[in-house]
Amino acid sequence: MGDEVGSLNDELVNGEQRIAGASADLDMLFDEVEALRALADDPQASADQAQVYDFSIRWGTLLAGRLPRLDHYYRRGGLTSDERARYDTLRAALRDTLPAMERLGIARPTVPLGDAADR
Repeated sequence: MGDEVGSLNDELVNGEQRIAGASADLDMLFDEVEALRALADDPQASADQAQVYDFSIRWGTLLAGRLPRLDHYYRRGGLTSDERARYDTLRAALRDTLPAMERLGIARPTVPLGDAADR
């Protein structure tokens, strides 16, 4: 299939091809960004190395799998207009939380976090 956007699990929604699972991936990533903010904002939790480690495992899994998958479809025009807008919002949220990632010593995204023109 190479660079083809479609797959057998895709569907057509409002005239736009929808990649199976893209919306769920976005939901999971947004939830974890909020969890990151909560962890970073709680001095007691962020000092608990076991809690930070547990979070870092979930976080790293999302950054290694879900985020690159979304970025792949984003760059190839495979996301719906709503999903593209949500992905842009997600990248902004990830940019905003980079200092928290650094402070906690957890993985940082490897996909570009530039503005909407960065496609």
